[in-house]
Amino acid sequence: MRSQQIVRLQQQFLTSLHDKPTDWLLDQIIPAPAFKDSGEVLGIYLHRAMARTIDPLHSIYKSLEWLLGETTFETLIEQFYAESLGEPLSAQALATEFVSYLGELKENESIWQKLSANVEVDAQCKFTAAQALVAAAFLDWRCHWVSLMPHQIQVSAETLHKRMHHRSFIWLRPRLNSSSRMCVSGFDLVALNKLVDSNSKNKVVPFCPNGPETFLIHADYDHNVVVRQLSADESRLLNHCDGTHTIASIAHEALFFERTRDQTKQLLSDLIDQGVITALEEKLT
Repeated sequence: MRSQQIVRLQQQFLTSLHDKPTDWLLDQIIPAPAFKDSGEVLGIYLHRAMARTIDPLHSIYKSLEWLLGETTFETLIEQFYAESLGEPLSAQALATEFVSYLGELKENESIWQKLSANVEVDAQCKFTAAQALVAAAFLDWRCHWVSLMPHQIQVSAETLHKRMHHRSFIWLRPRLNSSSRMCVSGFDLVALNKLVDSNSKNKVVPFCPNGPETFLIHADYDHNVVVRQLSADESRLLNHCDGTHTIASIAHEALFFERTRDQTKQLLSDLIDQGVITALEEKLT
């Protein structure tokens, strides 16, 4: 059985990670001669515990760290940790809490002024450095999410193509892989992702010159994370690939944008080959 003393020590230690340590906890620590006092000893262990907890954020938020630099990024996640309400249960929960923390910060807060000083945005870009930082953080979070999600591809691309040759294929309902994530951004997420992967020295955040674009982050058939910009046709089609729209209705709506049924069918086929559309549903559930 665990003694009540050990349990209380553990509880007091965990509380001290986000609050001032109690006098009782400090009294339980006998510092070695090399240390000034029990507070110094406790501070070392608290810092080590904090470092182990936030360490996964370095591998998850690669784009954000690339933009800010290692030192500034470390300061940011330590501040996030200090303001956290408690210990997250997993690295995934920590990653979600962190991106939520950034998303809730207001641009007039002093922290954005300090962080934005490390970010260079093109002079022709109408978006702010703070927006660039949040865009990078959401890109990292979405890539992480896609990498963690089960790769639920139940049938091969070849099978899906065969089903599209059936005489009643127009009543099938296309669906994206459940791990796919679509988003809109004024910054070029594809170019940003390439700069981060190459660890480029060029830290100017690339933007979309024609205004905000739609991007897709998904896993291919080998479960590699892919970041791609969607054309207007792809964006309209994929926004309806939720299992509720038939190929007939998707093709009909595309006619209003001067896209023929054959062009829509070809686009569906291309997206199947790329592992973007991974199911053609027919049962009513």
